[in-house]
Amino acid sequence: MELAFADCILNTAARQLVRSGSVVPLEPKMYALLEVLIQRRPAVVLNQELDELLWPDVYVARTSLTRLVSELRTVLGDSPRDSRIIRTVYKTGYAFAADVSSRGPSRRRSTILFLEWKDQTLNLDDGENIVGRGEECSLAIDATTVSRRHARIVVQQEHVTIEDLNSTNGTFVNDSPVVSARILKDGDQVSFGTAALRFRACDRSALTERKPR
Repeated sequence: MELAFADCILNTAARQLVRSGSVVPLEPKMYALLEVLIQRRPAVVLNQELDELLWPDVYVARTSLTRLVSELRTVLGDSPRDSRIIRTVYKTGYAFAADVSSRGPSRRRSTILFLEWKDQTLNLDDGENIVGRGEECSLAIDATTVSRRHARIVVQQEHVTIEDLNSTNGTFVNDSPVVSARILKDGDQVSFGTAALRFRACDRSALTERKPR
């Protein structure tokens, strides 16, 4: 499901935030904080409850939560003074203040998305696609320079992004290393280590070419 607020879209299935059309990386605790505040809106989530959720079985100073909220506000384009998105309830907790619209199952994509590798076609599904050598990966690539969990490709309608998962030999798009989530375009060369593939986005409505007579 996609949750839209301000200039942001949170894809809960892909666990990904897009702001103004660009993917914004969220570290796990920041994502967990955003998710619980949205789920519990407009109710106030108590400081103690957030501490227990984010740092289970570990004592942390109150400044840890304050700092995390501040970092999340920066990512969302919010501030304590405006509080358009996250509202502070003094000495009590925090609440999600922005209007949220939900988007259910997406319409059928107008393009077919896949990776070409040697003589194989690796189709990309909506949501998260994990690339790697491990059997549990949705896109398995049997190459020695590919890590067991090498990269993540996220599909949101026509919007496709790729990010490296701390692989041993790196992920590259058109020979440029992927250091944060990056948008893929039709024809991009995508390399996992030395395994080179081609990303394709083919229009479903394109007319079938007639073969020469």
